[in-house]
Amino acid sequence: MDTSESKSSQSNRILIVIAVVLSLTAGVWLGNQVLNRKPSLDEISATVLNPPKTISDFRLNSHRNEPFTLDSLKGKWSFLFFGYTHCPDICPTTLHTLAQMDRILAEYPDAHANVQVVFVSVDPRRDTVQQLAKYVPYFNKAFVGVTGHEDEINRVTKQLGVLHVRVEQKQGQDYLVDHSASVLLFSPKGAMRALFGAPHEAQRLADDFKKIRKLE
Repeated sequence: MDTSESKSSQSNRILIVIAVVLSLTAGVWLGNQVLNRKPSLDEISATVLNPPKTISDFRLNSHRNEPFTLDSLKGKWSFLFFGYTHCPDICPTTLHTLAQMDRILAEYPDAHANVQVVFVSVDPRRDTVQQLAKYVPYFNKAFVGVTGHEDEINRVTKQLGVLHVRVEQKQGQDYLVDHSASVLLFSPKGAMRALFGAPHEAQRLADDFKKIRKLE
């Protein structure tokens, strides 16, 4: 091979290397663009509140017998579900689904690192701190059960549009409580960011949450 052919071959190899590097760089850039792209609201099945809904401070108690206030919702993404421990169907089913969602999110450390699930009782007559301490950890030890004075719970639910009403039964039977089945999502700023309507599905909750995080 003469000198001109050698130089030509070397030039071709350099061009190929440059092309490969540019291709890889473009692929990385495109991948980052896709990962960092803010999703549109049409891609999210939850109802996203824009602007987020703020509420006034409150004072309740967790099942760990610690104060639970508006500050308890700040610095974390919080999934709130309102129900009661004597609920025969909706509450245990929803908490089970939220536990499944939590396991899915655990596979994504960035998304799972600052997430909490909060079960707020709308039946403080029966749902004491001790009762919640027996009930809530059954679904997930990290979940937080919350109860408190009936007037304080009513003040919170009224601000959030969460409906609940006691339904008296026949004599000798425990009463039931009809209540909203939605799951509410609070942002780390302590404001309600989205609402997930029933029926709930763990994978969809996890997928929607990851998209909503990108909106912040």
